[in-house]
Amino acid sequence: MLKRERLDLIMKMVTEQNFIAVSDLAKTMNVSEMTIRRDLDELSKAGKVIRLHGGVQALSLQMKTEQNFHEKREIHIAEKKEIAAIAASLVEDNETIYVGPGTTLEFMVARLDQENLRIVTNSLPVFETARKNPHNYQLILVGGSYRRISGTFYGALANDELDSMNYDKAFVGVNGISDAELLTADIEEGQTQSIGLNNAQKKVVVADMYKFNHRDFYQFYSLYDIDELVTNKQASPDVLEYYRQYTSIRTGIDS
Repeated sequence: MLKRERLDLIMKMVTEQNFIAVSDLAKTMNVSEMTIRRDLDELSKAGKVIRLHGGVQALSLQMKTEQNFHEKREIHIAEKKEIAAIAASLVEDNETIYVGPGTTLEFMVARLDQENLRIVTNSLPVFETARKNPHNYQLILVGGSYRRISGTFYGALANDELDSMNYDKAFVGVNGISDAELLTADIEEGQTQSIGLNNAQKKVVVADMYKFNHRDFYQFYSLYDIDELVTNKQASPDVLEYYRQYTSIRTGIDS
C-alpha cells in the first residue's frame, strides 16, 4: 500500500471510529507500527488528527455536539450489550446499587436477575427500563432539575437525595476517558454522578472502546478512585495496558 493510500485510509478509519490504536492500523494495512507512527506524526503536524498515547483521535471530536440518549441507543449496540452483561454480573443478591445515566446502563438493568435488589437512579430512561424488568425490585427515582438531552435529573435536590443514601455498588457511564480523567458533557450532571460514586462501597465505570483517549468538557471523577472499569473485548490491548496503570479493567475476555 502506498503512503498516500495509507494516509487516506487512516483518515477514513479515525473519522468512523473516533479513536483507533496504532496496533490496529498496522494490522489492517499490513505494515509495521513504526511506519504507522510516522504516518500519524505527519497527519498530526498537518493538523488533521490528534496524536494520543497508543493511537490517534479525530479532530472533529473536540467540537462534536452532544448526542441525546435516543441517538446514543442506536450506536455501538453490540459493544454496549457486551459491557452491560459483564456489569450486570457484578451485582449480587440483596444489594443496593446506584445506576447513573447512559444507554449501556439501560441495557445493564434490563439484564439484572438477582434477588431482592434496590436500584437508585437519577436517570429516567434507566428507571423506565428497570420498571419493565420482571423482577420485583425496589426502585427509587431521584428527582430534581431535568436535563432533557440525557433524560437525567440533577442539581441541588438530586444531589441532596443521593447524598443521603449509601450504596453497595455504583455504576456510571462516561462520555470520555483521557489519562485518569473521567469526562462528561455537563458540569451539574457530572457533579450528581460523583455523589453516587462517593457513597458507594464499590465504584464501577462502564465504557466502550470508543470512549478511551476521548476528551469532553468536564472532568467529574478520577480513574484512580474507581475500583473497576468494564469495557468490551475488542478494545486495543495497547490501550488497555496503558489504562491499567490507573485501575482494574474487566473485559469480555476476563468474564
